[in-house]
Amino acid sequence: MKAYKLHEPKNLDNFCLGDYDEPTVRDYEVKIQVKATSLNYRDWALANGWFGYPGEKLPMIPFSDAAGVVTAIGAGVTKFQPGDRVAVNFFPDWHDGAFSADKVARSLGGSTDGVLAEYVTFPEAAVVKVPDAFSFEEAASFPCAGVTAWHALVEQGPLRPGDVVLLQGTGGVSIFGLQIAKLFGAQVIITSSSDEKLARAKALGADHVINYKTTPDWEEEVKKLTGGVGATYVLEVAGQMARSLRALAPGGTVFQIGQVSPSDEAPNLRMVPLLTQRLQGIYVGSTQMLADLLRAFDTNNLKPIIGQVFEFAETKAALAHMGSGAHFGKIVVRVG
Repeated sequence: MKAYKLHEPKNLDNFCLGDYDEPTVRDYEVKIQVKATSLNYRDWALANGWFGYPGEKLPMIPFSDAAGVVTAIGAGVTKFQPGDRVAVNFFPDWHDGAFSADKVARSLGGSTDGVLAEYVTFPEAAVVKVPDAFSFEEAASFPCAGVTAWHALVEQGPLRPGDVVLLQGTGGVSIFGLQIAKLFGAQVIITSSSDEKLARAKALGADHVINYKTTPDWEEEVKKLTGGVGATYVLEVAGQMARSLRALAPGGTVFQIGQVSPSDEAPNLRMVPLLTQRLQGIYVGSTQMLADLLRAFDTNNLKPIIGQVFEFAETKAALAHMGSGAHFGKIVVRVG
């Protein structure tokens, strides 16, 4: 089979396509022909050597999000048959229940091999069936960004009608957050430096939009838009924690998810009192969360937002597009 591997030292020059043996399916595992995989900012950062995992071993197959077709099943598998359309969870060992260190010890395309290959094998408990309504490209968009937004707003929130959700930027997590928030009857405020992207977010249902270039004190604008109260929930992906806390309502929650820009200086953060507010870390989620998210979108006739699709041979171009910040929603690579 063909697969990409990231070699030492980590950079795009060492992000290489090669020929490898197909994996062998073992007991309680399913073998999947990968049809599509989607990118997350983490993939760009790893490929460029910006961070790594303790004990990681290179070369490594990158990327965490995939959808495809089951081609073989191991002894003991009961949930799947060859021909089933499936998606793979970000954490192959977090099947259900609350977060624990052992459940997140392995993350695909980070601390263990990922999915940027023509064939992969995983335990059946790490795999979910994909509803017929979704293409493989759409199904591959859900596992990391979608589950992260679902985990924050639905599992941890819990999101209620009338809540105010503040979203930063228009990448995968934020756009899934927009769709999920509107599904639950919440109000959405979204920020971006692009008026074009803000117009697209407005078309998807955003109630208010803020260009943080023309309105640099965007946290004050959030307060104005909410009658001085602030946001119920903030999906913090931009490394702007102090501003996010100032935009938060009493009793609200900032969900710390990631960082795609330089963070606030530590003194600024120390000056912000937490009062009755909550700061909650979010680290993707379980296989059950992925199944629930797929069911929610399918039942409500929602589709994930895909900004651009690249072919397998164009994976480096897909990574460059991610790094440029020009995307809206998810970037997908079509594998098979």
